[in-house]
Amino acid sequence: MAVTGDTATFVIAAGPRATRSVATVDDIEPELVGFVRTAVRWLDPRFPQTGRRGPRERGAWTDDEQVETEMVQVEELAPDGRGLRIIRLYRITPPDGPYAGAIRIIALGAANNARLELRWNFVASETEVRGTSAELTVDGARHVECVEDFRSWFDTVGN
Repeated sequence: MAVTGDTATFVIAAGPRATRSVATVDDIEPELVGFVRTAVRWLDPRFPQTGRRGPRERGAWTDDEQVETEMVQVEELAPDGRGLRIIRLYRITPPDGPYAGAIRIIALGAANNARLELRWNFVASETEVRGTSAELTVDGARHVECVEDFRSWFDTVGN
């Protein structure tokens, strides 16, 4: 499904790669980072393909329904300050799991105010992390190519 608004295109996928199971979020993060670094090059051919990982920032809050959310954020930036922000969110409900969560990879500093964010939604238990869907938000001159890459990665059988 693709929705195009005034500023960005939003696409959801639930193919085999989007719904796969891994032992931990650490196991899939490098693939998601690789996808974002590749796809953002459609929007900004000079976007840095590497960066230095900064310190982790942690946070937690309880929402209006009394559901606790834990967050871990880190940035991987090139010397020019452009790169990625990686955010992991875990909703701690029910108390013994499984927990709903997401990992978001956001491109920072793309040329011409282009924007790209990938979100991989999952359910985590003590034994596995199972993807439930992937979402792409993209805005920029070559956003159609980003959407095609996203669909190829996350909707196509055999990836």
